[in-house]
Amino acid sequence: MSLSLPSKKFAAKTFFPLILLLLGDIRAMGDCQPLIIDLLFGEPISIKTMLDDLATVKIIYLGEIHSIPRHHEIQTQILRQLTDRQIELSLGMEMFSENQQPFLEKWQHGREDVGDLIKELGKDHWTNLQDYKSVLLQARDLGIPIFGLNAPDGLVRKVAQEGLDSVDNREDYGLQEEARNINPLYERLLRLRLQVHKSFKDRSLDRIVLAQSFRDATMARAVTRILNSPKGENRVVIVIAGTGHLNYGFGIPERVHQQTGLPFRIILPSESGELDLSEEEKRQSVPARINHQDLAFIGIPIADYLHAVPLKEDTYRHSIDFPGEKLSPEGCSGKGVRAHEADSRY
Repeated sequence: MSLSLPSKKFAAKTFFPLILLLLGDIRAMGDCQPLIIDLLFGEPISIKTMLDDLATVKIIYLGEIHSIPRHHEIQTQILRQLTDRQIELSLGMEMFSENQQPFLEKWQHGREDVGDLIKELGKDHWTNLQDYKSVLLQARDLGIPIFGLNAPDGLVRKVAQEGLDSVDNREDYGLQEEARNINPLYERLLRLRLQVHKSFKDRSLDRIVLAQSFRDATMARAVTRILNSPKGENRVVIVIAGTGHLNYGFGIPERVHQQTGLPFRIILPSESGELDLSEEEKRQSVPARINHQDLAFIGIPIADYLHAVPLKEDTYRHSIDFPGEKLSPEGCSGKGVRAHEADSRY
């Protein structure tokens, strides 16, 4: 079932468990066992059941918080498990821009380490690309073609600072009008969540929203190109991107579905208190309180499948309060602060 567009079928008052997921054969730290929740059934399911369903679609979106190692472990396991089922895959990644594809192609056909790829990419490489080592090496070892999806950071930053009119069609790949076409529910969600950014606090979010939309539109078009290419047309395409580009089917999935109509699934992992912000990220962030009712206007599940481990601390990433309930201070994993992951790319 696609989650790209809200419909009357999913009334805002309908309850969907807001539990997030991970992959079953990946052990949670400590004694905690991860759960995979089918958010349409509202029940835990087996890994086999999820994989059986994933095998029926053309596109699988794997969300992440970029700096949580557990999320990359999940991605690596999904690549292996689907390949074990003789499903041919292609992999699109937010971590590379489309114009970095020649470097990526060269790396895929060699035996160099990820560190060598980082050197080749120079100053424009994804900040924590080394954290994706297991994903990249697994894909290369399994013969899975890897594609860059993103727009160059400098171009997106220009849109955020000066607006879409500051770039011409040669720079923006002809995506100006596409980027201006934003689902109103998605825009409302973005404005709600961008409260966390200190630098956006006292200025209009209009250009920041456009920059996010421009990034989404660029990546969606790249996914469509993969699907129509010799390395994608007879394969299932896996897309790895931040949860903000995939939540509720907004962003990339919605745009790709409008362009292709192909079936897809979204899998998101829980944050569960594992997010560690650097001192610089903490300086860029402000506390943001978002509760269940604040998100009720969306009216659809956040994903198809959510992989969840118990919360590590008694503070929530979105500061959701449960009166009278004391959450476990230990949780299942290492230290971390439950707060929005600051994005300084804009």
